[in-house]
Amino acid sequence: MTHLACELAAALYLAAWVVGALTGTEGRGARGVVWLLGVGALLHAVGFVDLHRQTPVVPLESFPAALSLIAWLTVVAYLFSLGIARIRAVGAWVGGVAGVITLLAELALRWVQPTVPGPQSGGAWSHAHVLLSTAGFSLLALASLAGLAYLTKERELKYKRRPRFVLPSLEGLDRFEHLSLSLGFPLLSLGVVTGFVWCADRGESPWTGHTLWLLGAWAVYLLPVGRRVVRQQRGRLPARGVVLGFVVLTFSYIGVRLLGTGA
Repeated sequence: MTHLACELAAALYLAAWVVGALTGTEGRGARGVVWLLGVGALLHAVGFVDLHRQTPVVPLESFPAALSLIAWLTVVAYLFSLGIARIRAVGAWVGGVAGVITLLAELALRWVQPTVPGPQSGGAWSHAHVLLSTAGFSLLALASLAGLAYLTKERELKYKRRPRFVLPSLEGLDRFEHLSLSLGFPLLSLGVVTGFVWCADRGESPWTGHTLWLLGAWAVYLLPVGRRVVRQQRGRLPARGVVLGFVVLTFSYIGVRLLGTGA
């Protein structure tokens, strides 16, 4: 049931991407994207509940489970943000990203043997670290999508090119980027802190490849946070900083594990 629910969720996320690409971002097409993402998120939640009931238990801090959680939280955060920012044009992009991440997580869950958490793993600090860092990652993913859309639209307007995508106004994208960044960066910061506390609680060194790259991503985000959140600047520089920060953040979560350079 776990795999079926998550695979159906991934299919619906990708279907939202296809519908958005084919029908545009207005009218029934936009509503269809939102509905597909909503149903997909519900199925994804069912999969998580069933995953928690499996024997042996799949730890929340395992990479495949955390990856799937990131995809789900990205969709949920986007759906909740629609009541504030109303930028449905990004919905198709969210569906594409979440669909790919969910499929990768499912492939990993099928091939990775679940293990029962030992006495030194799990616990409150590990769950706090995973939940805070994945929530921060998901919101910063939305901020990067908004920043990328902002840069794309600005370039089209600057060079008077025919738009390849139907995108919201620069003001709407900027507001959405600001909202996601303002919420995501503090959560990421708390995720970094709880990660260090978790390692200290287990008596292990926190200085792994993952944490070093994570700190690097956190430092990169200081630039867009300082410009957009603190100094209230708008434009391409904060948007570029958000996109660059997410590239480093993604490598800290996924790249170091694929290359085998971090825990």
